[in-house]
Amino acid sequence: MTKKLFQTALLIVATMISVVSFGQTSKTSTKFTPQNSAILLIDHQKTTMDWIYSQDKKTVENNLRMLARIGAEVHVPLLITTTMEEQVGLTWEGIQQAAPAQFAARIKRGGTLNCFIDPNFKTAVKNLNRKNLIICGLTTDICLLHTVTSAIELGYNVIVVADASGSMSTMADETSFDYFRQIGATVLSANAAVTELFQDFSTPDGQKVMKINLEEVVSKLGK
Repeated sequence: MTKKLFQTALLIVATMISVVSFGQTSKTSTKFTPQNSAILLIDHQKTTMDWIYSQDKKTVENNLRMLARIGAEVHVPLLITTTMEEQVGLTWEGIQQAAPAQFAARIKRGGTLNCFIDPNFKTAVKNLNRKNLIICGLTTDICLLHTVTSAIELGYNVIVVADASGSMSTMADETSFDYFRQIGATVLSANAAVTELFQDFSTPDGQKVMKINLEEVVSKLGK
């Protein structure tokens, strides 16, 4: 190999390393704010809530109430969807109570695992006019996985809320979270996602969010 060819090969390898790290394409960090983001709650229904064995179910419930209340009370757009309600049941009662208007306006799907296959859901998300989506759902490895995949493919920036989702096993959650990172989504806890949106608790909205967090999450620690 000539010296020039060797240098060219090194340049190609260096470029590949700079673009790809552990199988994940580098992505410019996007700031999520209440003005450019929306919250999507995917299939948190009576039956699917009973399938959460991958993590503490009470923690998931507390985080869901917090997210639903932030959507309802602090006016971050909140979209709720369900699948096959006749078989799977209505949206979990905690979400219904925290965000009654958004529950009433939920998108009821006929059984599509990927929410974006449903034209009503796809249109509803588009009409939110938000490119940043904070998404959680049940189960992590089925409906959430396929929905997040399509969201990324459609050009949305996605934060997956790990501890407001769940599946039937820890392995299913872990492999799904790894997959989300590989396709360009960010995986965070509910507290991290909320404080990404509201980084100043001294503002009027920050005060509301802090109160919701204290009531729904902090006050219930260890209970």
